[in-house]
Amino acid sequence: MADSGTLSTVASIIAGFGVAMLFFRIQRELHMGERDETVWIPQADWLLIAATLISIVLVILPLVSIDLRDSAVAKVPYSACAASSVLLAGYVLSILAHYRLLFGRKRSGPRDNPEPAERVLVVLTVVIAVAVFAAVLITVRPAI
Repeated sequence: MADSGTLSTVASIIAGFGVAMLFFRIQRELHMGERDETVWIPQADWLLIAATLISIVLVILPLVSIDLRDSAVAKVPYSACAASSVLLAGYVLSILAHYRLLFGRKRSGPRDNPEPAERVLVVLTVVIAVAVFAAVLITVRPAI
């Protein structure tokens, strides 16, 4: 079983990756706006935003601010870390679908937001992440 150090390391990596990718995404969208092109945040990016926020708010924050040894919320960082990992994995597949690199190669013309395959992958990822969160919450025995 992972300890608080492992959980905070995993959550920090996810949050760091999320912030870096969002920085590049915002730069790209600002550049698109300067060229009078459509500016949007792809639906896939919301998975990354969610993974980043969950890692910070539900993993790192409780680990550094609450005595989890005798707490009813001791399982939350484990569940949140697992769910964030699922969201990050889903982000990779979903952003590839957004750019038609994974699915939709036969589609042509301007991209939609979301692309059909991207929408399916985002919804599937959220469902799996919620299921993983619940499963870990029910089954984990904290080693904090």
